[in-house]
Amino acid sequence: MKAERAKEILFNLLKIPSPSGKEDRVALHIMEFLHRLNYDVHIESDGEIIDLIVNPGAELFFEVHMDTIPIRAKPFIRGNIVYGTGASDIKGGVAAVLLMLENLRKLNSDLNVGIVFVSDEEHGGRGSALFMERYKPRMAVVLEPTDLEVHVAHAGNIEAYFEVDGKEAHGACPESGENAIELTYRMIEELKSLEPFKQKGKYFDPHIGLQELICENPYYLIPALCKGRFEARLLPEQEVEDILDLFEPILDEYTLRYDYTEIWDGYELDEDEEIVQIAKQAMELTEIEDFGGMRSWTDAINFMYNGTKTIVFGPGNLDISHTKNEHIDVRDIVSASEFLMAINEIYGKEG
Repeated sequence: MKAERAKEILFNLLKIPSPSGKEDRVALHIMEFLHRLNYDVHIESDGEIIDLIVNPGAELFFEVHMDTIPIRAKPFIRGNIVYGTGASDIKGGVAAVLLMLENLRKLNSDLNVGIVFVSDEEHGGRGSALFMERYKPRMAVVLEPTDLEVHVAHAGNIEAYFEVDGKEAHGACPESGENAIELTYRMIEELKSLEPFKQKGKYFDPHIGLQELICENPYYLIPALCKGRFEARLLPEQEVEDILDLFEPILDEYTLRYDYTEIWDGYELDEDEEIVQIAKQAMELTEIEDFGGMRSWTDAINFMYNGTKTIVFGPGNLDISHTKNEHIDVRDIVSASEFLMAINEIYGKEG
């Protein structure tokens, strides 16, 4: 029964496209859902970004984003599996929160935590930044696809766009030119060979690789220019500034220009942090078993940078998120909802 209700809630969300910058319709749908349950909804906006907040005075918040990447796959259902862009990242998480709120009303139970539905996570994180400008909760659970693991650690990240300049020559005369494609791969291999990327991590390993590469070459020529983007995933304990000091001599040697577009340090929460202890108690009451670490940027970074101790948790699989095969098992939505309900109950007793 709960799985069928989770499926219904999720599919209704997926039928409303909400790529970053176009969250208005899904925000209205969520507001109407909450109003039917007699929850007061507070709207925060800067004229572009919209955040929806329930119980704004709380010191522990559940945060989930309403936006997705541009639609790559339309929603459909096969048994307990729901497919479509946003199913895993993270409308399955939105559904888990809504299911929790609905069940609290059925049980006549109090909502002890705050809830915030934010915009723009996939594009620039401005929704969580706006929320943190105006609210300063002590603790948070940011919902992202973690396969129902409780992520107490978060990767750091460096992303850079670059241009590698080679030298044109006739395609039959490679010795007379400098192949920009080959130079680019040589640059990436040198970056990969740096000592920090040989280390092993507790929850994931560091990684560096190409995310995008454009080398237009319509003639029979040795390619002279490549534009691209690489991303480096760092361990929580690795300092971004230290990695940049290692990167820059290599980038100076190979590139015509480069520009860092994302830079942030990761983190790992201590076991004795209050939010970690609450999560442990909730795990004992539910089927949630494992701890882990988040490999991608999430709104948790904006929360932590502003002093809010934050774990990341949710239904869905990060590996298949953003792909054309994105999907989620609605039974995981039910499990996530029960875990969130347990946190709400535990925090209410402690408060």
